[in-house]
Amino acid sequence: MDLKAAVVTFCLVALVINSTEGGISKCCINTRKTVPKQVLAKVQRWYMQYSSGLCDIDALVLYVGVWKKPICVHTNMENELRRVLKMRQIRLGTTH
Repeated sequence: MDLKAAVVTFCLVALVINSTEGGISKCCINTRKTVPKQVLAKVQRWYMQYSSGLCDIDALVLYVGVWKKPICVHTNMENELRRVLKMRQIRLGTTH
């Protein structure tokens, strides 16, 4: 009976761990001060991470091309990112 209880407990713990992984926030723990313009030009999507939420620091989270992991940069880079993306839109003729 003790073996069955141990197996059931193990299965329940494994189920809880797997079901909560989706709820765990992925936060930047440090940031880069600068990023080359060539990298900024390849940003596919981005968002701002705020320290007032689940994460400890403010950061600009960039998803670049086919890179699997995002790049965490200082929030001061937001204006530069917007400028580079705007120039990319102008060159491609896709302004809104």
